[in-house]
Amino acid sequence: MYDLLILYNPRYQSDLIDAHLAVLRQKGKVAFGKVRVKNNDMAHPFKSELEKLYASVNEKDFLHLFITDYANLYVAKVVKITHDDASADAPSYYKDKNLAVESWFIITDMRELFRDDFAAIRDNFLSMITTPLRGNHTYAVYGNNYVYPLIIEQKSPEQYFSPSELCYKNIYKSEEYLKTKDYLSRFCFDSLVEAMSPDSVDNVISAEIEFEQNKQNPLYDFSSVIVKYSKTMERELYGLFCALFDFLAYKQESILRVSYSVQSRNYTLEDIFEHKPNLGTYAFLVRNSRINSVFESYTPKKIKDAIKYEILPFIAKLQDIRNENVHGKSATLVEAKQLRELILGIACASSLALCVRLKKEISLL
Repeated sequence: MYDLLILYNPRYQSDLIDAHLAVLRQKGKVAFGKVRVKNNDMAHPFKSELEKLYASVNEKDFLHLFITDYANLYVAKVVKITHDDASADAPSYYKDKNLAVESWFIITDMRELFRDDFAAIRDNFLSMITTPLRGNHTYAVYGNNYVYPLIIEQKSPEQYFSPSELCYKNIYKSEEYLKTKDYLSRFCFDSLVEAMSPDSVDNVISAEIEFEQNKQNPLYDFSSVIVKYSKTMERELYGLFCALFDFLAYKQESILRVSYSVQSRNYTLEDIFEHKPNLGTYAFLVRNSRINSVFESYTPKKIKDAIKYEILPFIAKLQDIRNENVHGKSATLVEAKQLRELILGIACASSLALCVRLKKEISLL
């Protein structure tokens, strides 16, 4: 299958890539619009060929859409191309600026190939693509009259996307960040890292980098390391218990009316899907007689035992460590190591990996 190349001008929308990435991270997909150029009624010279290409695109036979301003280059995994309105899955600026969109490219992944380097793009990408509908000539950087989207073909076809990893999560990350992520994936979480929220991944990697940089300094305050590790767990625990309570409510809807309070504010279990509670609330809810009856009756034994005997005790340990450092007390290396070992699974099972795995298992029930 051919690929497509499209140009963008950051002067018209300075955060164009960032805006699309934000939606992609939130929804798992984003609509990228080919905006109709004002005062330009020229028809695309290869419209019929484009339409045939558009019609052939699906999740299995996805298309590579290369997006560039000549200084930066990205490649997107496009699983659908439509002329129907897809602005609900696009950044708000399309509607805010009342932009006329010719076609929407539905993107499920994206990679950054070059950043602030025209020479590298020219020498390593543009010189390596041809224009098959224009005599199959190598892309002409200067003096061309191309109309975009431009159908292109790679001289040496490369597969940029893997079904086992989402590349957009690594855009704009430093080499140190990517090395740390690779290390944690290999030795701690394996493919489970892809099931974590982007914020959780960012926090655990940032905590690990800071820990490694300062573990030889006996005077260093590790409070921020503990906060980052804790935020990772709080986010994934929230995902786990939302999945659990959703499953239990499916079995017995009446438990959604069970009440609880957080910081003097009253809620029912139905609210938990919109309002993240504090850590202690999870144990309180699981032990509530009405919820616990459903929990004991319908939860598979392996999952039930893991929550009762591993997850809830871990939450208690996490609370103890956090409470030691919320009143301005500096966190020591020993405290940081204790939490790190529990989360990463050093000389024990990883509580974070268990949390993510249980969430996945419950979602399949």
